[in-house]
Amino acid sequence: MAEERSLGGNLNDAVRIGDTVHRRAGPWTPSVHALLRFLEREGFDAPRVIGTDAKGREILGFIEGEVYPGHPVPLPDAVFREDHMVGAARHLRRYHDLVAQFVPPAGAWWRLVSPDPHEIICHNDWSPWNALFRDGRYALTLDWDLAGPGPRLWDVANAAFCWVPLIAGATAVPDVDERARRLRSFCEAYHLTDRTGLIDAVRARAIFIAKFMEDQARLGDPGFTTLVDRGTPRRMVEEDVRYLDEHRAVFERALA
Repeated sequence: MAEERSLGGNLNDAVRIGDTVHRRAGPWTPSVHALLRFLEREGFDAPRVIGTDAKGREILGFIEGEVYPGHPVPLPDAVFREDHMVGAARHLRRYHDLVAQFVPPAGAWWRLVSPDPHEIICHNDWSPWNALFRDGRYALTLDWDLAGPGPRLWDVANAAFCWVPLIAGATAVPDVDERARRLRSFCEAYHLTDRTGLIDAVRARAIFIAKFMEDQARLGDPGFTTLVDRGTPRRMVEEDVRYLDEHRAVFERALA
């Protein structure tokens, strides 16, 4: 069967062949596959590992549903519906509670290693553009190739940044007070009880990831090179961090 471009994505050139998806692999792939096989054994909704092909690409099972990578077509505003955000937050909490039992293989190599403490293996990109929807509802999260060790709060901070959203230029939810209310709703859905460090974590992670993108682009990674060319890390530092600083008091009141 001829290859056809499938779900797209900013970091991986995926193609669908029959009921499988073939994606660029890397030195992180064996560790990610060990994680995904653990999740499959535990009955958690995530991509299913099949193996690798003759070109060295990973092979995953194709999952039916709707996806919105966000480029070249922007995410529809409906993706940010509150029930989608709440579903993503609850699913992330289930993942975190489950992955606490996961023991990485000896010599595990991860693409993205967050600052200490390394409590769990974070997904590191739990976002609307990696979400899969079925029947108009959030179903699961795809694209696990950035998974790596880090604190739970780091993953929560990224997911809130993307889903609320706390991105300066996002148009789906432009009002800061509504974003603050949604931020509280996200935390309640995740059952995050200690929220005192969340805004600091969102801010620190934006700066960390912007540098990570630029470093990966300098190393020749095609996906991150594309993001740098689009100005994504620059906007995160120059616009998103400034936005968080300007509205910190509003967000922290909502979290209190």
